[in-house]
Amino acid sequence: MTEVDHSITLEFRKFNRFYTNVLGFLNEHIYDSPFSLTETRILFEIKNTSHCTAKILQDTLGLDRGYVSRIIKRFEKENMLYKEKSEEDSRNHYLYLTGFGETIYKKLEAKANQQIEYMLERVDAKSQGKLAAAMETIECILSEQLLPKVSAVSIRDYYISDDIKMIIEKQRLFYKEAHGWDHTFLNYLHETFDADIEKIWIAESAGRFAGCVGLVKHDDRTVQLRWFLVDSAFRGRGIGSSLLRALMDYCREMKFERIFLWTVSSMAEARPLYEKFGFRLTEVKDEAPLWGQRLQEERWDIELA
Repeated sequence: MTEVDHSITLEFRKFNRFYTNVLGFLNEHIYDSPFSLTETRILFEIKNTSHCTAKILQDTLGLDRGYVSRIIKRFEKENMLYKEKSEEDSRNHYLYLTGFGETIYKKLEAKANQQIEYMLERVDAKSQGKLAAAMETIECILSEQLLPKVSAVSIRDYYISDDIKMIIEKQRLFYKEAHGWDHTFLNYLHETFDADIEKIWIAESAGRFAGCVGLVKHDDRTVQLRWFLVDSAFRGRGIGSSLLRALMDYCREMKFERIFLWTVSSMAEARPLYEKFGFRLTEVKDEAPLWGQRLQEERWDIELA
């Protein structure tokens, strides 16, 4: 690994502060329009990306799926875009600007050019060339060296109130889409956060939610594993194992003697992971109506002492 000169670090930070002010000049609600910078970028991607989908927008811009979905719905409501179902995969819908959307895009594009030209109008031609070359150099170096195709995943072991809201929404959406659970599950989710929360771990990648797991205090020696979820966009990258490993290490460090969890028999994909970490099936309830389905609850335990 290359050793970094401290003076370069300070210069880099100085430039970041300066350019943040430049971006502030354009401001979040740019071009005297009702559209945020993110909404404007989404319009740009839809206009300039062949066969653009919501998933492409999420990956290209590093945005949360729910956030992208809300913006797309708003644009549909305003008659700015329309969807066409993919003939190859009916689950995918391609996004296109309507005539009205094209008109708005062109106005925003023209205004964006005017903003840049305003900043550059007092800069002579030679300096403009140097500025463009410097920008190209920065983009080239950082793109090649610092922006891997797959962003690293980090795990933090603290949470704020917004994280709770996000976890509830992620859980609600997943179980609704993947298992057809109804609105009563949302009520249940809210109730689970009234418990004595010991800790929550949240996995993130480039600022995007990748997964979570939590612990609830049952008694001085026993904790319950809750809210275990890996976002579908990040599956297959070992995030579930990393979350459970962090949880297990913490429990051993804190001298807890037992961890248990409740799941349902239809959640077969999680079984191998629970077994891998030493959990064993200890109780099975009779099938009963639950969250709009007929489900069979299971309890899994691991003894640490």
